[in-house]
Amino acid sequence: MSRPSMAYNAASGLSGMLKDGHEHYFDDGEGGAVVARSITAACELSRMLSSSMGPQGRCKLVVNHLEKMIVTSDCAAILREVEVEHPAAKLLEKAVQQQEKECGDATNLCLMFAGELLNNTVGLMRTMGWKHSTDILEGYHLASQKLLKELLPNACVVHQMGHPAKDVE
Repeated sequence: MSRPSMAYNAASGLSGMLKDGHEHYFDDGEGGAVVARSITAACELSRMLSSSMGPQGRCKLVVNHLEKMIVTSDCAAILREVEVEHPAAKLLEKAVQQQEKECGDATNLCLMFAGELLNNTVGLMRTMGWKHSTDILEGYHLASQKLLKELLPNACVVHQMGHPAKDVE
């Protein structure tokens, strides 16, 4: 008995093999597909917790590994109880933990802002091509310098405590 061929129809291309609505990133040796998947995983974590942001935010019911139920809208508390496995999403979790450690608040804002930056980065990378990722990173770096120099007042906490991006000329 012969098995059906798993090869896709070359005439219809890759889209003939994949389901409708798929997203395919061409990886030409620059790591574009890997970067896109990592950004997508991090954005998914941000999207999942976006409904808990703000005064009208919805609470989440979290059941941890000990089967303890927790109802909260605090992003840091949710991420403490959930096991995040993806390395890129883990970075967002660590950013939220650091925000809570330094300021004690605005953890939801930290996660949502990072998720939106990453979402915009994917759009830029699709538009500009995967080879220009260093240009996008440089643009974000220039934007952070401008923010710290011109938009934030000198009495801001960042200026008082010191920040690595502040001292860069």
